[in-house]
Amino acid sequence: GYIEEVVTQQEGGFLHAEQTKKQSNGHVHLKDGKYTTCDAEHPHFYIAITKGISMPGDKIISGPAYIVLADVPLPIGLPFGFFPNSQTKTSGILIPKYGEEQRRGFYLKEGGYYFAMNDYMDLRVTGDIYSNGTWGVRLGSNYKVNYRFNGNLNVRYFKNISGFKDVEDSYSVSRDYAIGWSHGQDSRANPNSSFRASVNLSSSSYDQNHSNNINNALRSTKQSSVSYTKSFPNSPFNLSTSLNHIQNSSTGAVNMTLPKISFNMSRITPFKRKSAIGPKRFYEDIQFSYTSLMENRINTTDTLLFTSSVWDDMKNGFKHNIPLSLSIRPFKKTPMLQSFAITPSMNYNGVLYSKQTYKEVRYDEDGASYIHEELISKMSYAQSFFPSIGSGLAPKVYGMYTFKGKGRMEQIRHVMTPTASFSYVPDMSAIQADYYRDLVDPETGDTVASYSIYEDQIYGTPTSRGASGSLNLSLRNNIEAKMRSKVDSIDELQMVKILDNLSFNTSLNLFHKDTLTPAWNPITFTGSTRIFKEKLNLSFRGSLDPFGYDTVRNLNRTAETWYSQTGKPLRLTSASMSAGFNLKSKKETTGSKAGQEDMDQQSQLNNQNMTSDDPLGSYDPNLEEYYGDYVDFDIPWSLRVDYSFSYTKPREDVRIIQTLRASGDFSLSPNWKIGFNTGYDLDKKQFTTTNLSIYRDLHCWEMRVSVVPFGNYKSYNFQINAKSSILKDLKYNKRKNWQDNFR
Repeated sequence: GYIEEVVTQQEGGFLHAEQTKKQSNGHVHLKDGKYTTCDAEHPHFYIAITKGISMPGDKIISGPAYIVLADVPLPIGLPFGFFPNSQTKTSGILIPKYGEEQRRGFYLKEGGYYFAMNDYMDLRVTGDIYSNGTWGVRLGSNYKVNYRFNGNLNVRYFKNISGFKDVEDSYSVSRDYAIGWSHGQDSRANPNSSFRASVNLSSSSYDQNHSNNINNALRSTKQSSVSYTKSFPNSPFNLSTSLNHIQNSSTGAVNMTLPKISFNMSRITPFKRKSAIGPKRFYEDIQFSYTSLMENRINTTDTLLFTSSVWDDMKNGFKHNIPLSLSIRPFKKTPMLQSFAITPSMNYNGVLYSKQTYKEVRYDEDGASYIHEELISKMSYAQSFFPSIGSGLAPKVYGMYTFKGKGRMEQIRHVMTPTASFSYVPDMSAIQADYYRDLVDPETGDTVASYSIYEDQIYGTPTSRGASGSLNLSLRNNIEAKMRSKVDSIDELQMVKILDNLSFNTSLNLFHKDTLTPAWNPITFTGSTRIFKEKLNLSFRGSLDPFGYDTVRNLNRTAETWYSQTGKPLRLTSASMSAGFNLKSKKETTGSKAGQEDMDQQSQLNNQNMTSDDPLGSYDPNLEEYYGDYVDFDIPWSLRVDYSFSYTKPREDVRIIQTLRASGDFSLSPNWKIGFNTGYDLDKKQFTTTNLSIYRDLHCWEMRVSVVPFGNYKSYNFQINAKSSILKDLKYNKRKNWQDNFR
């Protein structure tokens, strides 16, 4: 049939047509049409179609077309148009981004092909190329099986070229790589086992050269973990395996554990009667558990990571531990001594290594002696038995004060928990194997030193020479107040925390043998509280030492007391404090909640953020902290301020570090959002990396601005684009990359 003035919705887009004719096969021929993603009755922008064919559920094909913005035709024409209109994912070409850098010249980035493989998996193959010869390849894949698992995998490789071949000492070639993998298992898939992965591995220079995220460039540490855990129903046993990776981008050091396997049995009471008759026997409290661990550790650098030399420095081992313990409380009926407990225990430790350390004294050609050390490949098992006994007392002391009058504060309660504990391990070297060797000078026959044949192994030596024991003292404080309500009609009392925790700790080594250093450890203190309706978090810690130091012997602690040196009882050797508050306005009941719900319902396979460096593609991703794909206008403003203070003085030299950080955002109007993130180093008296961000909702369009106004990462980015993903390439972008500052 023939129809005039038709408006139809086409999978996220709207098709307006002055004249249409519907064919018997369902295709619609149109003339003088408009294709837009704007849902306004009079669209703010559209692609004017002179003539075309709409194939519902498939595509729209047009003849000559041009763009109209705010009723103004733009001099941007197309000889023909193709608009996907399919309800299913389809494969297709990914249009590259273009631009210019001072370091690498003109570029085309992230151009390639998208493979819609099936309903469970997709693949993006893209590449970057620069006019100076730098190039790179990116592979990204998302996968998802409902109620089973989901994840994404990203692999990137770049060949970097800097300088010019005809300029001496300026030309260089380097290679960067990055591997990212995220995998999560649905808890409904298997309640007794779980497999998860979070991999973030790259060369040390990758973020500096290729990441758009300034936060990634500033972050010096990267971590990865791939883990599998399994519990056995109706049993105390559990199994866990993992592959772990820690990388320092500043130094290039890479530490990996490949793999780490642990098999454990939780604590059980094997002698406890199932049907207790009569009084409880003391042996029913005997507890028994088992832990085992096997690891293979690799310490290398990112440049040697994929070479055969990695395996030469590999260290591995196996250890297991069987603790047997009993807790006896002889004064259960005495209130002040109810917490007193005597705890005898027995520990069995065993380790298995594939190598041993061997040392000997040798002489060089000049007659000077030196210690030769080498690792010998030899499988060996070492074990130890450690009986021990401990005791502890931790009574609670309560203090209360009731206020008179009609003030808001009715009562303060102070709870003190002093704790004293004692532990003793006897010397078992006479009845256990000795894994220590004496290093003897072959010329003089003198013993130069002693060493353990397992001193270079990952778990150390299972035995020790001599007895050990300690006395531990601590005092914990907690202060709360009962407050009356501000409203007289409400007769309720509120509990308000004044001081969450203030603790003091110290210990005494009962078998300390060094006469130059003290047996008492420093007094450490920690504290934390939340005030102003828990909006301000305050925490602090430090160390007080009753002993002095010796600059002649280069000792930070000496057996001579600080009082005898200065007449003062204690010296503050370290202290730190952090304070932070987070304020935000009350959440409005209106806003774009429907838009957020729509976002939550999107398939993970359609989430392009999972295959790009950041949620904004090539856009400056500092904005991602504030404005990702969804901007919350329901909260007009928010502010967070953090302050940290650190003081260290082991001897004369004092080091103080103070930093202040602030971040926040606010809405100028229902469509404007402005955010910032900054910091100030009070020692260096300079600002840290500062970012200003602006977002403007333009109905069917959006504008984003990000500026780093100063510093090494000085940069800016401006982008205005259509909101709809169908026309995501309809945009204008102007930027200055921060990488250009590191030429």
